[in-house]
Amino acid sequence: MSIDMGALEAMLQENQVVDFLKQHPDFFLRHKALLEELTVPHEQRGAVSLFDLKLERQRERLQQLEQERQELLSNASRNEFIFRVYTDIYPALFACTSLRQLWKCLHSTFRERLRIPACALWVNQARVKAKRFDKPYEMEYPLFQRLCLYPMADQLVYFGRVNDCDRELIFGQGSLVHSMALLRLGEYGEWGFLAFGHANPQHYQPGMDSLLLEQLGRFVTLLLPTLARSCE
Repeated sequence: MSIDMGALEAMLQENQVVDFLKQHPDFFLRHKALLEELTVPHEQRGAVSLFDLKLERQRERLQQLEQERQELLSNASRNEFIFRVYTDIYPALFACTSLRQLWKCLHSTFRERLRIPACALWVNQARVKAKRFDKPYEMEYPLFQRLCLYPMADQLVYFGRVNDCDRELIFGQGSLVHSMALLRLGEYGEWGFLAFGHANPQHYQPGMDSLLLEQLGRFVTLLLPTLARSCE
């Protein structure tokens, strides 16, 4: 393999120049005339001075910082709004007297205020006996257990994609859901599920913050004994 000695020498010289300038940051202070004479190739403007290039990069950095600031403000405003929605829903949930009322309150609030189109509430038939008119919210234990194993993998909260089989089981046939937040109810997740679904496959993703959702789940768990009877 042949080595281009000229290219290697040029690279070494460039590295030496870079190292020298790093070690002598006052070099251009001692050679101000050189600063004015040097030009740097520019993609749009042909050639610019080092001073102009530095100004341009500073402007780009300022624009980037401003964009990041706007994104942070937007996210903060969005997070504050979401927190307010969760806080506002608790009194309405407390007034519910049936599983259907509980589901309807969750579904309408999340759909209208957070644009979350799908909501599902299920109780584990082996642990919770629903009232006669709330029987549609019971899930048979084998199905409940299957969801605990997959997609939840014995975790209390799941964020991510949903396959066709689980989508139909959780949200019903024909539901337009491609990602979901699935939360187990009960101290050990044994009482049931609360789920929210979205048509956007990227809306719910692994690693999302689950604090507000888990707090909601704990509140719903506290309400369940007043809405249904334990099988124990």
